[in-house]
Formats: sequence, structure tokens, C-alpha cells
Amino acid sequence: MTLLSSVRFKMWMIAILGFSTAAACTWKTVESWQRHKAMYHSLNESFELEDQIKALKSNKFDEVVFEKLQKVRARIQPKQRATALSDLIQAYSSQSPFLLKKRVNFFMKTESEFRTYGRKMLNYWETKINYYGPLSAGAAALTLLLMMVYLQYGVFKPVSDLSQKMTDFVNQKYTYQFSVPKRTEIGYLHSTFNSMAQRVLLQLEELKSLDRAKSEFLSIASHELRTPLTSIKGSLSLLQSGIAGEMNESATNLMNIAEVETDRLIRLINDVLDLAKIEAGRFPLNQDWSPLQKLVSDTFNGLDGLAATAKVNLVAAQLPPIDVYIDHDRVQQVLTNLISNAIKFSPENGNVSIRCELLNGGSIKIEVCDQGRGIDPEDQERIFEQFSQASGPKKPLVKGTGLGLAIAKALVEEHNGSVGVQSTVGEGSQFYFTLPDWRKTQAEEIESLEHEVIAA
Repeated sequence: MTLLSSVRFKMWMIAILGFSTAAACTWKTVESWQRHKAMYHSLNESFELEDQIKALKSNKFDEVVFEKLQKVRARIQPKQRATALSDLIQAYSSQSPFLLKKRVNFFMKTESEFRTYGRKMLNYWETKINYYGPLSAGAAALTLLLMMVYLQYGVFKPVSDLSQKMTDFVNQKYTYQFSVPKRTEIGYLHSTFNSMAQRVLLQLEELKSLDRAKSEFLSIASHELRTPLTSIKGSLSLLQSGIAGEMNESATNLMNIAEVETDRLIRLINDVLDLAKIEAGRFPLNQDWSPLQKLVSDTFNGLDGLAATAKVNLVAAQLPPIDVYIDHDRVQQVLTNLISNAIKFSPENGNVSIRCELLNGGSIKIEVCDQGRGIDPEDQERIFEQFSQASGPKKPLVKGTGLGLAIAKALVEEHNGSVGVQSTVGEGSQFYFTLPDWRKTQAEEIESLEHEVIAA
């Protein structure tokens, strides 16, 4: 039986038992009320009938009175009363004073006994009404109360507790205690969640162990590879300088290619090391207040050669005079990565611009805009993954490691910021990242205070 079916079955059982009891009590109440009403009507009719009998005269027969008595005789109960009234009517029709008097006395005696019985029955039916009426209302109220209590403590509260534990588990609050659930419908659901959570935690531990092993392997491999690569790069530089004698043009070209590829391999190894440190939580930031304009100018100075080679113009919109609380070198690395990517994908004589926006929440948003071919919507999330690039049949893969945006994203998140992209195919892209802490530069604050003093 499924969870909902079991809960529904219990609710139906409570409702059927409770409301059946209430219905039975209601029927008893209505029946008692009807009988009380009938007896009350019979007693009233008895008094009216007594008045009519007392008005009878044996020497004067009235046909109208006779017909009324006949109609009353046909409907009165019990049988003894009907018989007594029938004898009285017969005596009245015979116009015998002695017989009529005798029959009237007998009828009055019968009516007196009936009234005594009727009053007792009225009290009896009133007692039943007063008993079954509240009992009916109480049974209905108790049924509703039981249904509410069962739903509250048997369904809603356990589901709410389980939902909170699921939410904590999703939010990685792994201090969750695996208590033994009750043997109820929600308890079985709770038990299933416990089993699932334990399996997930076990797999998470295995994944963390594998991730640590991967990070350690990458760190060791990268470190061991960088040392011989540094020696190879130094040897290539010495050979190009002519220390081993003059080389012909072909040999020189081969040396240049080897040196460029060695530099690219060293950059890849450095990127892998940076990612491994960030993932391992061993990438400390040296944060301090740094002017935004200096951050942008330092980045532009480092990329002037690349921009000139690609024939792309670097443009900085009017930047606000503020300081940002950052690790200057690491945020410059982020900005360098975004701008260098924009230069690679920009057409000749195109512009790569930087804009800055102060957001309402107190953070700052820095945008790098290009006039390139844009990025398809399905690639806009994937490009921030490791070793991923936006490429396709019409977009040949640009030479690179595919780690730059992943490192940029990780560095921004280490600053408690966020990174993203907005792009339209054929119109260019806007890469942006946010930083949470900024302030006006000291010169700007001094100027503001001077204006306030002058205004005062």
C-alpha cells in the first residue's frame, strides 16, 4: 500500500466510524423529537376532546358533533381510547342519559390514564432528545478533531520535519542525525530518506577522496613537469642567443616554435596548479584596498602588445573614482583573461571596452565588451567549465588551454563575487564579474568634504 493510499484509508476509517456514529445519534434525536411532538399533539387533542364530551346532552342529538366525534375516533391511539370513544358515541346516538353518563365516566377515566402515560412519555422523549442531540454533535466534532490531530501529528508535522532535514541535507548540513523513524507511513518515507542519505554521504566521501587524490596528483605532476620545462626553456634561450654557434634560418624558426610551445605548456601547468590550489582551499588571497583605475590601467599596459598585434583598440569608459577590496594581482589576472579572450575573438579595428556599474546592493559590476561573433546560448554556461571552449563547425577552436575562464570564475568566487556572460550571436559578448566591497577614493572623499564645508 502506497503512502497516500494508507493515509487516505485511515482518514476514511476515522470519517466512516465517526460520522456513522453521529448519523445514528442524529437519527435517534429526530425520531425522539417526532414522537415527542406526536405525543404532545395527542395530549392537546385529549383536552379538546374532553371539553367536547362535557358539552354533550343526551336529550339533544347534534349531527355535526356526531360527525366530529366519528373523525376523532378514527385517528386516536391507543386502541383502548378508540374503543371507549366508540362506546360513548354509540350511547350518544341512542340518546340514553344513563348509558351516556356511564360511558362518559368510563371515557374520562381512560383519558386520565392516557394523560398520565402521555406525560411520562413526554419526559422520556425529552430525555432521549437531550441525550442523543449533544451526543450527535459531539461525535461529529470529535471526528473532525481526530482527523485534524491525525493530519497534524501523523502527516503534517513528520513531513515538515522530514522536509527540513532534506533541505538541510541539500544545503550540505551534514550534521543530520539518522534517528530511528516510527513505524508509520511517514516513518517508512523517513527510513527511505535515511538510506538514501547514508548512501549519498558514503559516495561523497569516496568522491572527496578521489578529488583529493586527483588534486595531489595534478600538483605533484605539475610541479615535477615545471622544473624540466624551465630547464628546456633556458636551454632554448641560450641556443637562440648563439652560445652554441650560429644557426641557419630553418633551425632558428624551429627554435622559436619550440620556445613558444614551451611557454604555452608552462602556462598550462601554472593554470592547473592554480585550479588545484583553489579546489583544495589552499589559495590565500592578499586583499587590500586598490584603486579601480589603477587596476584597469595595469591590465591595459600588460595587453597593449597583444592588442596592437591583433589590431584591436582597448577602450575604458569613464570609471568611477573608487577603491575595491581585492587581491590586486588575482583580479588583474581575471581582467587580463577576459580582455585577452575578447581580443582573440574581435575583428580587426574592433573595440574592446571596459565599463563599471555600481549596483543597488552595494556591490560593483565590471563588464568587458567585445564586437566578436558572439556565443551561442547553449555554450554560455559551458565555457566556464574546465577545459571547455565555445567551438563548432562555423567557430574553429581558438588556440588555448580552456582553463582561463574556469580560473577566472574560481578567483571571483573566492572574492565572494559572481561571474557571467551576456551574448548575442553576431553582435558580440559582454563578460562581467561582481565584487562585493568598494569605497570612494580618499581624494574623492576629501573633495566631497570640502564641498560640504563650502556649502555650509
